[in-house]
Amino acid sequence: MPDMSLSRRLADATGVYFGAGDGAESGPFLARIAIAHLPGGGVAIDYEATSREQGVQHVEHSLLVAGPDGADQLFIAHSESPYVTVMAERIAGSGRFEQVAAGGPFTMEVRIDVPSPGELVYAWWWAMAGDTPMEQSRATVTLARPLE
Repeated sequence: MPDMSLSRRLADATGVYFGAGDGAESGPFLARIAIAHLPGGGVAIDYEATSREQGVQHVEHSLLVAGPDGADQLFIAHSESPYVTVMAERIAGSGRFEQVAAGGPFTMEVRIDVPSPGELVYAWWWAMAGDTPMEQSRATVTLARPLE
C-alpha cells in the first residue's frame, strides 16, 4: 500500500496528461486528464475522452479530497449523469473508489493508479445495479505539461 494518500500523491503531480484508452464499452479513445491543486488540499481532475468516430465520448470534473477517516473521497460530475456521483475508498490509499450510495441504474467504481512518476491510469468500472462492476474503460496517460 502507498505511504501517502492518492490525493496527496496527485497534489505532487499536477499538470496535463495525455494518452490512449480503450475498453469494452468505450472502444479506443484519446484521453486528456488535467490535475490541479484545490484550496485547502486535494485536487481537481478534469478528464476528457475523444475519438475520431464518436467525437467527445466522456467529460468529467472531479474533486479528490481526504475524508475525515483518512480515506480519500471522489466527487464526480460527468456527462453520463445529471447528478454528482459520490465515491469513497474502502481501503485508504488503494485508489479504488466505490459509490457511497446507490443511485441510478448502475453500480460504479473508479480506479486510479500512479504506477510511476508522470504516469496515471484511470479506469471506469460499472454494471447494472446489483451486479458486480467490470472494467469498461481504461486510460493510461503520461505527464505532458507540469503545473506550477
